[in-house]
Amino acid sequence: MSDAKPLYLKWQLYVCLQKKECIFALNTFKKHSMQLRNQHIQYGFANTRFGNCFIATVGDKVCQLSFFGNPADGMEAFSRRFKHNTLTENNPHAQQLADAIFEQAYFPELYHEGTAFQQKVWKALLNIPAGTCSTYARIAMETGHPKAVRAVGTAVGTNPIAYLIPCHRVIRTDGGLGGYRWGLDIKKKILAFESK
Repeated sequence: MSDAKPLYLKWQLYVCLQKKECIFALNTFKKHSMQLRNQHIQYGFANTRFGNCFIATVGDKVCQLSFFGNPADGMEAFSRRFKHNTLTENNPHAQQLADAIFEQAYFPELYHEGTAFQQKVWKALLNIPAGTCSTYARIAMETGHPKAVRAVGTAVGTNPIAYLIPCHRVIRTDGGLGGYRWGLDIKKKILAFESK
């Protein structure tokens, strides 16, 4: 039996204008009974300061945010992942949401599924403040699996909600950027933006 469990995440954004930084406060991180089956999912493509992105929502919750180099490949993976749901393309909605997220610091509710280990890793990512970075080794320590650095890297790489679950803030212990599922150029752009 799979140990995949759905997550229902709700964050509240506090903006400290004096320090010119955003502090994300995690309000809830809990299991939710709703399954992503027989749901109506809206998806679309949008332009952002970091490149073209793909956003999908179920209700008012973001269930995927990706930066696809090849939209066709991205759509194929998305369709497989949510094959038991009704999928509707809505590019205007995606652009409006992207503008709010990337230009107005809006943090929507999130929904995603993952194994128990992935949940631990993604929760640790949520605790990395904007403008700072952590390491794969440090995340492994924080999740109680100090020897599982490679597994942490895999979990970071499978994060389905880019930017909002900040996998881009994880680097190697030697200071190298490491990998990024959506390309190192995008990772560099996001980190440079957050460091301002």
